[in-house]
Amino acid sequence: MAFDPSGCAVSAPAPPASVLDAVEHEDEVRELRSAWSGDERAFTALYRRHRAAVYRFAWLLTGSAAQAADITQDVFVELLSAPKGYDAARGSLAAYLCGIARFRAYRAIDSRMQSVDDFDALVEAHAAHDAPAMPYERLERARALQTLYGAIRKLPPIFRDVLILVELQEMSYSDTAAIAGIELGTVRSRLSRAKLKLAQLLNEKSE
Repeated sequence: MAFDPSGCAVSAPAPPASVLDAVEHEDEVRELRSAWSGDERAFTALYRRHRAAVYRFAWLLTGSAAQAADITQDVFVELLSAPKGYDAARGSLAAYLCGIARFRAYRAIDSRMQSVDDFDALVEAHAAHDAPAMPYERLERARALQTLYGAIRKLPPIFRDVLILVELQEMSYSDTAAIAGIELGTVRSRLSRAKLKLAQLLNEKSE
């Protein structure tokens, strides 16, 4: 809280986002240094903070839960074993980890993307074990997500990456540009085209 000359209290301005990002980067760099020095707690904290985002990104790219789990493990092994790999001046740790995941995901799959896990087979497996039926709303939502993720994986990689990173991973445009190795303006144009192509794919699916 600050005061103006008239004596009225005014709220102090919040620090710019760039300042907050810089502080966060510095904190994570300190944690990384501790992890590289053998501090298991520091590494565990970093792992718990970022594992979900890395796994989700890998799964969205590959469509395979098993591959996503393997990629996630490999990403953090690489983080721990390559102390000089991450440069905070080039972006956030989250972007760096997703960059590794992206490379490993595309190396793990062919140019032809794998389809999403067969939801009908999953339902049948539950039924075979006398599991209770899924409520209708959950079933419909699951099928809708299956359709959405399947359509996303049909996008050309240059569009799929930016759509997943910005819309599903909630990455900043700057981090997305760093991960994909493109200019900031290219992220915006590709995202726009990705949304149009995705809408076309979903419309074709519904016809």
